[in-house]
Amino acid sequence: MIKKFISLIFITQLLFSCGFTPILKNLDNQNTSLTYYEINPENSYAARQVLSTQLKSLNKSEAKFLTKVRVLENESAVNITSSGSVDEYKIEVLVNFEIFNISTNSLLFKSQSRGIANYDATNSEYTNSQVKKGALERALTEAIQLMKIIIQSKIAE
Repeated sequence: MIKKFISLIFITQLLFSCGFTPILKNLDNQNTSLTYYEINPENSYAARQVLSTQLKSLNKSEAKFLTKVRVLENESAVNITSSGSVDEYKIEVLVNFEIFNISTNSLLFKSQSRGIANYDATNSEYTNSQVKKGALERALTEAIQLMKIIIQSKIAE
């Protein structure tokens, strides 16, 4: 009995980790978003790429709400060695957003969310740029997730 239970857990974990999705399930009609996201073109290229993949929005004509998104990035040294070189950096991402009701063209809510990630800068320059990009993506994803929660709670009111 215990062996069957453990094997069932193992098989279930194997199916989930390999990316199994049901074939007959139609995911196209399950768009629960009511928002069109307008991403500020002054954001950095990396931030715009992460925003476009993380934020799924409706067509502007179908949306009930418009959310304007602006990203501010800040990088600062965390650990400075005695020789003056920096071993670790912190990336702080501030996502400012405004929610508008499209039908009345009025501002519903204005707020910001923040994401923070650290990265180690002791490797080669190429590796450092890749690690910096990953840290920026982590910080931005954290801020976007918080922003989505705030937007859903304000839209539901």
